[in-house]
Amino acid sequence: MADVSAKTDTAPQGQQPEAQPPKLKEPQKPRTVKYFVDRKSLLIKAAVLLAALSVLFRLIGYWGFWSDPASDATYSQVFLPIVCCLLFMAFILLLGKSALWVSSIPVFFAAVFFILETFSVTPWWIKALSILLYVVAACVYAMTVFGKIRTKWVLVVTIGTPLVYHLAVQDRTTLLNASTPATLVQWMPELSAMSFLIALLFTALAMDKVPPPPQYDPRLELPQIRALRYVPDELEFKPQKKTGAAPRPQPEAAPAAVPAPAPADVQPSAEAEEPKKEEVSENSP
Repeated sequence: MADVSAKTDTAPQGQQPEAQPPKLKEPQKPRTVKYFVDRKSLLIKAAVLLAALSVLFRLIGYWGFWSDPASDATYSQVFLPIVCCLLFMAFILLLGKSALWVSSIPVFFAAVFFILETFSVTPWWIKALSILLYVVAACVYAMTVFGKIRTKWVLVVTIGTPLVYHLAVQDRTTLLNASTPATLVQWMPELSAMSFLIALLFTALAMDKVPPPPQYDPRLELPQIRALRYVPDELEFKPQKKTGAAPRPQPEAAPAAVPAPAPADVQPSAEAEEPKKEEVSENSP
């Protein structure tokens, strides 16, 4: 096998090896992607509006919280979610195109708020499931805006799961176990949480990938040969049509030149006759 490879690699003596064209590398896909959101999008406008409604619902639900501002409920149920919503709106509107990853900070704060809210749930398995769900949702959001996850649909499913959980588990349990129906003011904190989750869902749907920068391609520098617009008649190939007509007569070749005979009137010179006379005299007796 070594001899065969040596024969193929070496060229015969006196001949130069054929130059092989350079192999062009195919453009590689980037390992990470970058997402952005356009604040002029209808989904982003709806997300900002829902975040603002979340703040409003939170203030209405805990109206009068300033009477006891040092309580733990005031910090965990009022200040923390309001700060999350305000930061989320500011980051989406101001840094949505250049640095969307900054919006992961209020999302992590929101995950802490939802985890603290689940402590009031009685079954331990629901509490553990809720904590796991919110932690996974925050991590998936951060990995998506940082470009580690190349698709946004994983984030859409991850955010939609806590939303369904709130509607199917927490709200349903509250309605079934309550001895007296809750008033609209008492539902304001839950409406605030739902508004923020829907705002996150709309933001995930509005995400678009930033197109990668154009890569250098040496093939673009090769000269481009344009097709000839005019071809002279001498260079144009015209195939003969196969028809029944007689072929064109070809010109006959000229006959070979024959030397003309000498004229009979010309007398041989005296010098040419003298050797003949000498031959005759020698032969005579």
